[in-house]
Amino acid sequence: MRYPLLLIVALLTACGAEQASPPATQLAPEALRAHGELFRKGVVKVTDGVYVAIGFGLANAIMLEGDDGIVIVDTMETTEEARSVLAAFRQLTDKPVKAIVYTHNHTDHVFGAATFAGGRDIPVYAHETTSYYINRVVNQIGPIISLRSMRMFGNHLPPGEFINDGIGPGLGLGPDSEVFALAPTHTFKDRLSTNIAGLRIELVHAPGETSDQLFVWLPDQKVVLSGDNIYQAFPNLYTIRGTAYRDVKQWARTLDRISALGAEYLVPSHGRPLQGRDSISELLADYSDAINFVHDQTLRYMNQGLTPDQIVERVQLPDHLAAHPWLQEFYGKVSWSVRSIFDGYLGWFSGNPSELQPLPRGKQAERMAALAGGTGALLEQAQSALDSGDAQWALTLSDHLMALSANDTAVRDLRVSALRELGESEANPNARNYYFTVAREVADGLNPAFRPQISEGFLATLPIENFLHAMPTLLQAEETLQQDVALGYNFRDSGKQFTLRVRRGVARVDAGIDEDVVATINTSEATWKAIAAGMQNPATALAGDAMDIEGSKLSALRILGYFETIE
Repeated sequence: MRYPLLLIVALLTACGAEQASPPATQLAPEALRAHGELFRKGVVKVTDGVYVAIGFGLANAIMLEGDDGIVIVDTMETTEEARSVLAAFRQLTDKPVKAIVYTHNHTDHVFGAATFAGGRDIPVYAHETTSYYINRVVNQIGPIISLRSMRMFGNHLPPGEFINDGIGPGLGLGPDSEVFALAPTHTFKDRLSTNIAGLRIELVHAPGETSDQLFVWLPDQKVVLSGDNIYQAFPNLYTIRGTAYRDVKQWARTLDRISALGAEYLVPSHGRPLQGRDSISELLADYSDAINFVHDQTLRYMNQGLTPDQIVERVQLPDHLAAHPWLQEFYGKVSWSVRSIFDGYLGWFSGNPSELQPLPRGKQAERMAALAGGTGALLEQAQSALDSGDAQWALTLSDHLMALSANDTAVRDLRVSALRELGESEANPNARNYYFTVAREVADGLNPAFRPQISEGFLATLPIENFLHAMPTLLQAEETLQQDVALGYNFRDSGKQFTLRVRRGVARVDAGIDEDVVATINTSEATWKAIAAGMQNPATALAGDAMDIEGSKLSALRILGYFETIE
């Protein structure tokens, strides 16, 4: 298989990234900069009627041109990015958009959809579970996923600290961005064959990076659109922003299924397309082998009783895979994958009995300081480690110091310096961005989490149940240990009714209004969603006719006061 000279240069300069400790040189970041050439902005013609927009956002958008219209596969992360892509596509054709296809539910693939529809009702194709995952934009762990995502993608970092995101130039999502995903209208379980604008299109369920993933096969053109199951970086078998376990064996099997198609063109949803049946077959085999190797060797050592820390030291890709230009750790990492696979099979407990009843973090820190000769001596040891180039040990010691003296300027400065030193020598953008962003949180008080502007149209498609079922996780349980009260919800526009009950530290939401509610909130779904999304002030809604409280208003407000608000 042939690879561009640029990739060989990136590979050679990335050699230091494989070491146990970050290298002292700047070679690793330079490799990441070279890798960024994959995302140079423009529309690439793959073959007749197949075009891919690269570098407009984190993911690609793909245009399939048919006889009397076009099909858009994946729609970018915001309305703004989608507009740029659509303008570029319109330089090639003015044929109307006949359909949209989502390869999966991730933000960078669905949140620009409304732009391509242009206000028209057009078919949106996706796997049958994709709507569920899109609707989870309102979910019980939304705040922490938002925080960790912004750390990982580096949205708040200046140039120099931020280079790229490994699978794209960057995530074009900010507090002023608008998102508007369209609900899928045509879904399937295993496979769907259709004809759109004269194009024969097959959609095939292909779980991998996500469980709802699909690939698009164009049998007449021998083109496969592979979604996020392959990109030019080691796969993100685990993402540090947080995710449920990804079935990596299924991921590898999906790659084998794609290979069996005999495609002449492979168009991933991140990075540049690849041409040539043999080259594609060889690449897919190597990518699948890398996933299988990490999975199988992890289980091998698990079954020998080794802990995740021990397995990480042993499982490294063999040379022929470690040297592969498509398997450099510019997105996922082997070590993170090992830990995720262990946890996916066995859970959090490594098997070491000292983990069963560990000392609280503060107690451990006190005893670590005592071993060092006091907090001051522990700080000196951490500073000495940093000065000698061991930033990882300095950061580890700063964990203990922050538990003891989180407001101490010297402690905070040390932690920031360790984080920045690790970031400066890191080629993996997810780790690099995380180090630098947390450093800014400690140094400057940065809060990286934010909520984009959800369009009213998109908000209307989200189930009201999602908003209500997120409430129990916001309950300040300690305030309600002696309470047993219930509040009714009556949504006048949909006729749906619910009871929010708070009982001795636990909240639950059930359909219907119970007889013992102390009050009932009468409003519309649109109003309550806008309040929950921070788009409308509840006091304003109450002052007008958008919402009223039947029964004890004071009791209703007291119950709502038991719940934290999300900024």
